[in-house]
Amino acid sequence: MTQDYFLVDTDTTPTEEDPRNTGKRTLLLLSREVAGGGVVRISHWPSGFTESIRNMANNGHRHYHNSVNERHYVLGGDWTALYWPDPQGGPVATRLTRHHYLENPPKALHGINRSMGPETGTKFLVWTSGPGTDVHEPEAATESFDVEFEGEVPPEVDGVPILFNAQDRPWQAHPEQDGWLVKELSPEQEGLPAVNLVNIPAGSHAPVAVASPEGSVVKRWLFVISGDLALDVSGRDGTTPAILRENAFLAWRDKAAVKTGEGALTDGGCVAICIGHILGRNAAVAA
Repeated sequence: MTQDYFLVDTDTTPTEEDPRNTGKRTLLLLSREVAGGGVVRISHWPSGFTESIRNMANNGHRHYHNSVNERHYVLGGDWTALYWPDPQGGPVATRLTRHHYLENPPKALHGINRSMGPETGTKFLVWTSGPGTDVHEPEAATESFDVEFEGEVPPEVDGVPILFNAQDRPWQAHPEQDGWLVKELSPEQEGLPAVNLVNIPAGSHAPVAVASPEGSVVKRWLFVISGDLALDVSGRDGTTPAILRENAFLAWRDKAAVKTGEGALTDGGCVAICIGHILGRNAAVAA
């Protein structure tokens, strides 16, 4: 039977070392089969990169992706991103720390430098719209293209990475839930759901009811950045309580929905990244 939802406590689930990139550890949250081509994962990078990445970035490494959108949220540590606001100009280096959001749209030039490796290591939440952004994936040969630091930049390279600290963005009133707040990180785009932070106050009993779009591909999920969250997940096998703490992940697909349970949604308050929804009220589901 197809699994209706995926609930993962990422603090207690073991990570796996990438055999092709010793030192990097990954926790796969949604596989490409479940997520429709892209993946959702947590990546742990050691301080100073890995040996494989250091060798690749010995003289700097910059590249772009042909059609895949690559999104990151920094959960801990640090990472120095190089990007080119003007593809024909020089690089800009930005040190990312917890709560930084980084999005590499297609045709956006970005990279790293060996001398700017993480000081403390990095913990990323990463999600992509398709395969080929990892140099070790077979699709990388037709999706990701290196560009020398010196010389001409291909004319099709015209995208610009998006990066900022989410804490610097103001909260706005939630459009459906009284007393809640929402913060847009990335708007809905063609073929891509919106990315929002949702802030739920302690003791809320708001009538949450969020279904997933039709189809077997998982298109809605959330990740608890801080606090706690209690939801009911309804599927073909009935309704199951889902108790989430900081760093918990919940995804669901067609035939499943998340709803308010019997108690409060959160005891101490919650901030969650929400993909494709804002934990609102869907009348068709709530009925």
